[in-house]
Amino acid sequence: MPGALILLLVVTPHLIVELRGWWVGVIISLIIGAYLLQEHIRNNGGFRNAFAESKGVSNTLGIILLFISPLWELIKLII
Repeated sequence: MPGALILLLVVTPHLIVELRGWWVGVIISLIIGAYLLQEHIRNNGGFRNAFAESKGVSNTLGIILLFISPLWELIKLII
């Protein structure tokens, strides 16, 4: 997926912004976060190598938080 399309999805249109507090918006955010985390780890040659780069720790932790935040929201919506 090209970077421009990811930006388009992240800088969401009005419809997605309205869904942000609902479970559909949380699932969309979770899918985007999981995809970005998977691509980041794959491009670095593994999870350990993702932390070995000069800015790898901050990049990897940021992307992990992009995955964990919607996951936490989904858990809160379920409970």
